[in-house]
Amino acid sequence: MKRIALYIYLALTSTMFLQCKDYLDVTNPGQSDNEFVMSSPEEAAKTLSWAYGEYRTNVAAGGNYNWQDPLGSDAEYMSEYPTGNNVIARLQPEASAVGNAATQFNSLNIILARASRIAAIIQDKGVLETNEATEWKQLYGEAKTMWALCGWELVRHFGDVPFGYENTYVQDYELKSRFAIMDTLIAELKSVEGLMYKVGEGGVTAERLNRSYANALIGEIALHAGGWQTIRTDVPGLYGDIQFDYKGTDDGTCVYARRKDYMDYIRVAEQYLNLAVNTHNGTARLITTDSRAVNNPFQVHWQEINSRRVSPESLYEVACAPGFGGEHPYSQGRPGSNNGAVSVLNTFAAIRIVPSFFYNGYEDGDRRRDVSMVVTGSDAATGRETLMPMGAGTRIGGGGPAINKWDQNRGDNPLIPNNAFRNSGMNYTVMRMADAMLMLAEAKAILGTDNGGAVNLVNQIRARAFGHTSANIPALSGEALLDAVYEERKLELLGEGDVRWDMIRSGKFNERAIQVRQEMENMLAGLASNGYYTFPSGRTISNYIWTKHVQLTPGSSAAVVTQESTDPNDPARFPGWRGIFNWNAAAHASITAKNLAVQGLYSYINPSGAEAIALEANGYVKTDWAVKMLQGTNPAMYRAAILDGVVGRENLAPRYFHPMPLTVIDQSKGKVRNGYGLPNN
Repeated sequence: MKRIALYIYLALTSTMFLQCKDYLDVTNPGQSDNEFVMSSPEEAAKTLSWAYGEYRTNVAAGGNYNWQDPLGSDAEYMSEYPTGNNVIARLQPEASAVGNAATQFNSLNIILARASRIAAIIQDKGVLETNEATEWKQLYGEAKTMWALCGWELVRHFGDVPFGYENTYVQDYELKSRFAIMDTLIAELKSVEGLMYKVGEGGVTAERLNRSYANALIGEIALHAGGWQTIRTDVPGLYGDIQFDYKGTDDGTCVYARRKDYMDYIRVAEQYLNLAVNTHNGTARLITTDSRAVNNPFQVHWQEINSRRVSPESLYEVACAPGFGGEHPYSQGRPGSNNGAVSVLNTFAAIRIVPSFFYNGYEDGDRRRDVSMVVTGSDAATGRETLMPMGAGTRIGGGGPAINKWDQNRGDNPLIPNNAFRNSGMNYTVMRMADAMLMLAEAKAILGTDNGGAVNLVNQIRARAFGHTSANIPALSGEALLDAVYEERKLELLGEGDVRWDMIRSGKFNERAIQVRQEMENMLAGLASNGYYTFPSGRTISNYIWTKHVQLTPGSSAAVVTQESTDPNDPARFPGWRGIFNWNAAAHASITAKNLAVQGLYSYINPSGAEAIALEANGYVKTDWAVKMLQGTNPAMYRAAILDGVVGRENLAPRYFHPMPLTVIDQSKGKVRNGYGLPNN
């Protein structure tokens, strides 16, 4: 079992900028002062572990569900309706509460300040002047990288924020340009990345910040700095003398823009992402082999995460342990039911798959499809695998297709001790190698100086996904190549919190939002008229499907967690990577059919035809599927939940930032206000 990171509890009574006496400066012998907590690398690591713990508990907890990033893209949405949980995801900032993300905002600033102080004290010790790699240098780089990560999270989620005031007594502060902040973050990371160990060196695993990830973080920040984004136009002089190109028109508060010197940042991104992928990757690698009989290397990463192990594909994971963090399954994983007997299966499952993407997104033969998406969940009350109806709803009560990457059923040992509700022990994967490789491909595609290299990176990902090279993309360049990279990122990173940022950075957010909304309208019209709708992929969504509970292990009452299946004639195993673990064997021993067979999921069955009659004679039940989307408030739910903030703003900037908290606004003496249509009171 993985070592539990030490967590030092500190009473934090200060506000974000009006800071009380720093805990590292206390002089009471009964407390931890500078000399003690920094007396050795081991003690310094314990001190730094507080920052890791705070990040895990108050920033990563709830994952991107709290941040709402993957709840609003052209592939992902939130099926809870009506709700205030997804207003930023829907691009409806005026509906947000001013305290929407106050916990994350305050925690990020507190961690940033603590990490900065730790780095300063290490530097003052004079332990960085040696030529050889040391644990002190690693810890210094770790603290600075934690500082940069928190600064980057602030910029990405809140835009332009007060910055650079940590560990000072401040009575007067103002907004700082996000571009100036990103420049500072990149410069600081460049100055320290060479001091750090790569993944696998010096005993540093992907559960600690490391050189491999620091290089990738530089690349990620630079890629965004040089990408399209929504900037404020209601604060004169905020961006200094930076010149921009614009898309669409200015609504008086914000506009969609990219700085004219963006190529300088893309070159930085290419340089450092290349270091992360090819030079300083350490032991981190793209998983391309699978010793299991199923032979699906893409799924191996998720098997490792579900089994509470560090994945060899990860550059950085937020460390959790059973009973001490790991909320991914609850907030973003495969849905379950709210039942006290097996509380770990109480999985809210906020991220749902846009139905048109579920049917039309993946090509046949792409083995990422079933690993990433699922139509069944876990019923703790019966011990059965259960279909999740289309339409509004959470857990297994509704919402339709969901993310399948985090599944409480699927670990080497699902009954691992202390596998607690909302504390599964599954690590949060912050970045894995495939993400870094595709960002590198994106940078190369934008620069246009190594199109072959970009194509090769995409094809490495596709070769893993398909198990062969026949599905590789051809030689491409320009917009065609860039579009192919973004499409691959969507297929590879579905549900991981990246698709929305890709849409923004690409400059094509509105076009993609309008397109997916039109796809849904076409589908709904076809269902209403014909009872089915066939997508360009050749897959058909129907108003009804036929389901039947079966037992995959003859003569046994045990549940079965299925693996990959490519046989569409095996309705209990196709689609694959589902089923249910035998959680409460004694209580459910009398239920001998725990797996769900599904017929008609991808093809139309005439409800009055011979096939339907034969299925029903064989024990199958006609079950509402897409027809649910046409009933009650469900049409309104889909039209609202899937990026409805683009309606009426087709030529205006997407508004996707969270509000800064009220305390920051109130204490700024009028110099800080939320923009983008966000509330200020």
